[in-house]
Amino acid sequence: MSWDSLPFELYERIFKNLDFWDRKPLSLVCRRWNQAVFSRPLCRNLCIEVSRGDWGPSGDKEQVVVVDEGVVEASERDYRVAYVKWCKDSSPEVLTSINRMLRELDEKCLLEGLIIDAPLGQMLSDFFRTHGELLARIRKLQVSTDTMDSRLIADRCVLKMDQLETLFWRELVSSDYLQNKRPLFVIEAPKLHSAVVRFGDSDSDRGVAWHNGFMELAQTSSLKALKMHLHPRMWNRFFEQKLDAMEHLTISHKAQDLQTRDWDCMFSNMPNLKSIQMWEADDAMLEAIHRHCLQLRVLLLDNVDLTRGFLSVDRVFPRLEHLRLETAKIQSNRTLYLPILKQLEWFNIKNQNDHILNVAAPMLQTLRQSRNGDSDFNLTTKSPLEKLQLDVYASDIPGHFFQPFPTMRDLSIRVSSARPDLDRMVQHFRNINELVLIAYNAPLQCDQMLNEMFKHCNNVTAITLCGFNPNLELSFPVFAQIFRNRNLKSLKMFGLTITGNSFPVQLPPELETFELRHVKVMDVAFGAYVFPPDQPHRVVCIKSDDCCSYSSKDCD
Repeated sequence: MSWDSLPFELYERIFKNLDFWDRKPLSLVCRRWNQAVFSRPLCRNLCIEVSRGDWGPSGDKEQVVVVDEGVVEASERDYRVAYVKWCKDSSPEVLTSINRMLRELDEKCLLEGLIIDAPLGQMLSDFFRTHGELLARIRKLQVSTDTMDSRLIADRCVLKMDQLETLFWRELVSSDYLQNKRPLFVIEAPKLHSAVVRFGDSDSDRGVAWHNGFMELAQTSSLKALKMHLHPRMWNRFFEQKLDAMEHLTISHKAQDLQTRDWDCMFSNMPNLKSIQMWEADDAMLEAIHRHCLQLRVLLLDNVDLTRGFLSVDRVFPRLEHLRLETAKIQSNRTLYLPILKQLEWFNIKNQNDHILNVAAPMLQTLRQSRNGDSDFNLTTKSPLEKLQLDVYASDIPGHFFQPFPTMRDLSIRVSSARPDLDRMVQHFRNINELVLIAYNAPLQCDQMLNEMFKHCNNVTAITLCGFNPNLELSFPVFAQIFRNRNLKSLKMFGLTITGNSFPVQLPPELETFELRHVKVMDVAFGAYVFPPDQPHRVVCIKSDDCCSYSSKDCD
């Protein structure tokens, strides 16, 4: 049987094994292959530009170009998504052409998604009203606005979207248009599962032009995930309804607006939340979360002030598995019980009045902590830690690391402007497989720490040493000792200064990755690094200058 006689359905089954960009060139073979490549089962997100922006040769004014009607009529592709755009200077005729093309395209392809890039204003409202039937049927809607139309919206526009499942709504307007007291668009979407509402391009509060939002959701009983910039005077009615299906909530708002919302009422309507991420939080907010969100698994908080009571008593989060606290002020010498916590991230925390918060996390597996000299917390239980990233900005090391951690596998230490006593610490991690040491503006001499590692840690298979302004310092005998580890599979060294009499060193036979960059040997003696026999290069970086510099780029 020849390729030409294969059933069309068989083409689809064959091309289904390739991703879109791999099968797209096959559309040039013949018309039949083209139809199979762009068929509806294989192109669930195939998008056509009904109109697009064009800045022209001068580049000082954007013009909107509408697709030629003949292109839509002649196309045999089964498009799922349509993209439409107009700008604040577009004439009504442009919108009329867009509407005509979109209706024709919808009749031909039965669109499932719509992407709109247009200014807020009456033209956008008219567009929504014109395509009410289409909006009631599509499953995906993406709206991006960046300017305000000179023709303001007279009446509130209600969008009934019975099949909508995914929504992305982006607003970026100037401060001249902050006076609306109610939403201009209300979306009723009973099947909506996921929604993103942004005042800009970032999830956080950085660079946000805060304003009264122009859109609000209603009748969204199926909503599971919501990510949004929340203005204090908007969305109050939305959060007063029961949101039992909500599982994932991400909110960013202004710090000065924390007191303007009833957080207890809001979180009481979302009892099944499993993950919360918030920029700006305080005691009242945490109190409400702790009281009502009993199914919470993930809690990620940035810019937090917990100095007014929440941590003045012992607290328990019985189901929390991942906690991140970043850039926070706390005041507590009580205990935080986290019985099944597996991942803890603790960055830039200041515990006031020299208090130390006790954290009991007997199931903790991954810890990422920064230490800047301030008292913060103490890990009071022996945890089965497997991975540790410690950022040290002061010479003292948290006391809870001077105990055995037999399950530790990955140890990463980043030192900045400090000289901590790492050799006393590393001996407690006897079973590590990977060691990473990075120093910024910290003149560390690593001999003693590595000697302790050689003495106590026999399972190391990967070592990464990095020094930046100045280099890490290492004597050649200790440097050579690294290569005697027969289990070593990865060795990366960046920014090292090695002193002492050098001699040829044999690389371990199992070594798979070997990188040397900006490594200086302060010795006139000969130095050679020999690859394993099965490698294409035998010798790397044979030099005998006063200040030898070994780098992988020197390999022949």
